[in-house]
Amino acid sequence: MKSTFILLCLILFLSSVSGIDLSKLNTSYWYDPAAPLTIRSRVAQLSDTIHIFLSITYNPSDTINTRLLLQTTYLDVSDRLLQVYRMDTLENSSDYVLLQLTLDDIYENLLILEFELSDAYYFYPINLRRGKLNYPDFYPLQANEMPLFSSFSTSSSLKFKRTNVQDTLYFFQYKANFQPADPPMGIVQSVDSDLLMDSVYISTQEVSLFPNYFYFIQSDTMSLEGLTLFAGQKYYPNMKLIDELISPMTYITSRSELAEIRNSKDSKIAFENFWLNVYISSKAAAAAIRSYYRAIKKANELFTTYKEGWKTDRGMIYVIFGNPDKVFRANRREIWLYGDIRFEFKIISNLFAPQMYVLLRNKGYEKIWVKKITDLRSAL
Repeated sequence: MKSTFILLCLILFLSSVSGIDLSKLNTSYWYDPAAPLTIRSRVAQLSDTIHIFLSITYNPSDTINTRLLLQTTYLDVSDRLLQVYRMDTLENSSDYVLLQLTLDDIYENLLILEFELSDAYYFYPINLRRGKLNYPDFYPLQANEMPLFSSFSTSSSLKFKRTNVQDTLYFFQYKANFQPADPPMGIVQSVDSDLLMDSVYISTQEVSLFPNYFYFIQSDTMSLEGLTLFAGQKYYPNMKLIDELISPMTYITSRSELAEIRNSKDSKIAFENFWLNVYISSKAAAAAIRSYYRAIKKANELFTTYKEGWKTDRGMIYVIFGNPDKVFRANRREIWLYGDIRFEFKIISNLFAPQMYVLLRNKGYEKIWVKKITDLRSAL
C-alpha cells in the first residue's frame, strides 16, 4: 500500500480552527444524491488503535481543500487538528479514492472531515466511540478484498478481515420480518422483544449468508462489540419481486387498498391497476412508479440497519417527503426541515443498532401527513 499524508492529492490547510457546532450547520448534503462529495466509512478498533476506512467519490475537476478535526461532541466550541496519523491509499481512480486512516491514543469521540470546494464547506462526522457499544476488531470484505462500507450485503457468502486469521467469529442469524415504520402521528416501534434467533454458528473462514435475514456478528460473545449486517437479494437495494414492491405501498395506501392488492388472485395486475386508477394515464402511472421506487432504493442505500432502509423512521420520511431542505445534528438527535415542517429523530442505542434514529411522533403531524399523501396521489 502506498502511504500518504495527502488526502485525494489535495492541500491540507493548517489555519487555526474553532469548534464545529453541527447543530447550527445545514448538512442536508449527507442525504442528497446530487451532493458534490459522497463519503462512506467503516470503523474497526483494536485496543487503543482505531482503523477508519474511507470511500470518497468526488468530481475530479473540483479543487478541494481538506482537514481532519477532532472533537469531543457535535457541539464543541473548540477542536484540534489531527496531525499524527497514518493514511494508506487502498484504491484510486479519477473520481474515487479508498483510504485507510489509522489513529492511536485518541481521546476525542468524534472525527470531522472538513472539505472546502467552490467557496462552500462540507462536514462529515465519524463517531470514534459508540457509547457503551464498542466497534468490533474485524470488518467485512467485498469480493475484491476491500472493506464493505454498506450495512447490507448482497453476496451469498462473505469474508472478514480479522486481527488474527485464526480468530473465531460467532454469527447469530435472525429473520428480518420487521414491520414498516408507523406514520409520524402514530406510535414508536421498538426492536421486537419476541425476536427469536434462527441459527447460530461459528467460523474462521468464509460464511454463507441468506437473503432477508440479518446477522449479528461477534468475536467475543461476552463483549459489547459486534457488527450487524442485513442480507439482501442480489439486486438489493432495488426491489423487483411483486411482493417486495407491494409492501412499501403501505405509506401511500389505505389499509383496505393494500389488503385488496395483497389478497387479489393476481397481485401483479392489482398492483398495476392501483397506479393506473390513481394516476389515470399509463404514462403518469409509470412515472409515479419510477419516482416512488427510486426513493425506496435510495432509502435502502442510506438507512438500512437490521431491517430494510425504507422501513426505518428516517426511510419513511425520506420516501414521502424527499431529501430534507435542512439537516442539523446534535449529540443524540437529528433534525430534518422541509420548509416549516420539522421532524426530530432521537438517537438511541441497542446491540443491533448502535445508532438508531427514532422519530419523535406527534398527533399534530396528521394533517401534514394526509396532505402530503394526497399531493403525491394527485401527482403534485
